[in-house]
Amino acid sequence: MATAAVALSASTLIAAPTAGAAEVSLRSFTWSAEENGRIHVLYEHWDRNSLPSDVTLRVRAKGGDAVLATLGLEDAGRCATASDCEEQQFSTDPVELPALGVYTVDLVVRAGTADEVVDRDNGELDYGLDPELIATADRQRVSYDHRVVTVDGTLVARDPNTHEVKPFEGAGVYARYKAQDFVTTTVDKAGRFSLPFDFNGYETDARLDVWFQENLVSFPVTVHKQPLKLTVSTPARSLTAPYGSDVPARGKVTRTADDGTEKAAGGVGVLVGGQHITSTKADGTFSGAFPAMRNGAARVELGQEPWFEKATSPYDFQVKTAATSTFSGIEAGVDKNRKVTFSGRLGVTSGSYPAGTTGRVSIDHSPDGQNWTSAGQFTATYGAAFTQAAPPKGSAGSYWRLRHLGATGVESRVHKLGRQYTELRSDDVTPEGVRKGTKLTAKGTLMQKSGSAWKAYAGQKVRVYFRAATRGAVWTELGSARTLSNGTFSKQFTALRDGTWQMRYVDTVKTHYASSGREDYVDVR
Repeated sequence: MATAAVALSASTLIAAPTAGAAEVSLRSFTWSAEENGRIHVLYEHWDRNSLPSDVTLRVRAKGGDAVLATLGLEDAGRCATASDCEEQQFSTDPVELPALGVYTVDLVVRAGTADEVVDRDNGELDYGLDPELIATADRQRVSYDHRVVTVDGTLVARDPNTHEVKPFEGAGVYARYKAQDFVTTTVDKAGRFSLPFDFNGYETDARLDVWFQENLVSFPVTVHKQPLKLTVSTPARSLTAPYGSDVPARGKVTRTADDGTEKAAGGVGVLVGGQHITSTKADGTFSGAFPAMRNGAARVELGQEPWFEKATSPYDFQVKTAATSTFSGIEAGVDKNRKVTFSGRLGVTSGSYPAGTTGRVSIDHSPDGQNWTSAGQFTATYGAAFTQAAPPKGSAGSYWRLRHLGATGVESRVHKLGRQYTELRSDDVTPEGVRKGTKLTAKGTLMQKSGSAWKAYAGQKVRVYFRAATRGAVWTELGSARTLSNGTFSKQFTALRDGTWQMRYVDTVKTHYASSGREDYVDVR
């Protein structure tokens, strides 16, 4: 037999851990069990770098460092190699502790040697005899309105030393519904516990188990699924829509609540043609769209959701994709800040469409007018004017168009857009580090790009801005200068306070882009 358990009084300290022992997390684990009116620690071996004969168990009060008992394993030498010992279980001699309660077990390997390792709080030891679990559930029927079953109860046990029946404070009580992961709670000092179990609606009728060791209390639980009602306001029972357009679908879904009243059903998936288009809001309403891609019958129906019965009355309608989409009144331009903007309308060559019908539109870009890529997308409402900016910035000259993403071949005319680049060079404010009242000169050179060459840009107005070095200060225009034939400019100012200066060319003509110079900080003493 392995080393016997060491019994001690509450004031005795034995087998203190070796100083400097490495703390690790081991695969082997411990728990406790009652046998013949005595409490033992059980151990299951899983570690390849040790043998059960290397293992010592130390018992402590939770949150304390004093070792209350040191235990060896019975028959630890029955296996000679780590692989032979894997998954084998071992028991200690009965343990004696100061009082009824839940203690923590440290798993120690090669105790007292230079190779000692410790897995602190490896397991728990429930030191109590003949535990008795009593539990009640606040409901045994769950639904969308009532999703939580709360189990309240008590757990008591006999103190192994005095044999008094007392609350089993600190013990863990578990609950599980079918094969789901269990939830746990801890018994308080009065022996009471309260354990809420949250259902998700996907469960089927079965039972809720609550247990501690061999004590098991079970409650049958019924999962009630509420009926749904679908009301559709649009589309109409028969509609005509442009091929490839997105037709609006709106309506409301309600449920029959537990009290028999009709209430909004939020979070319910809405399908058209078997495809999910949206989900209901908290007030039960929904607003989505479905693509008009074929003629014939279509259906609005609800997806299968937890807590609800599948609606038995879908909404059937007929679709005719006779109308042809077209772009009209399309204008495109690029502003001085290189922002490309399209405006116009998306409509049909003939026929009609439901109000609110939309189409996905691509803004296409090409450097040569032949090879196109999508530079961005937006949604246009049929019959309504739109203005939409492209994400990329304009260049010196490239090609742009609009393209309907749902209907092949529906495109706007091609627009060639571009301006000449400008650039502020050698921009500077001098001198720097001056006294208040000193004259400052803001100067630089404005250049324009023509083809691949940069040239002076004469006769242009350059504005000079200043932002004080105080919290919340904003840019203020202090003056301007006009560029000479070589593109240079200069303007004098009086230094009044610390701050940042910047020169900007913003008064452009339609053929040129704006530009801004660097931010130049001047310290005024």
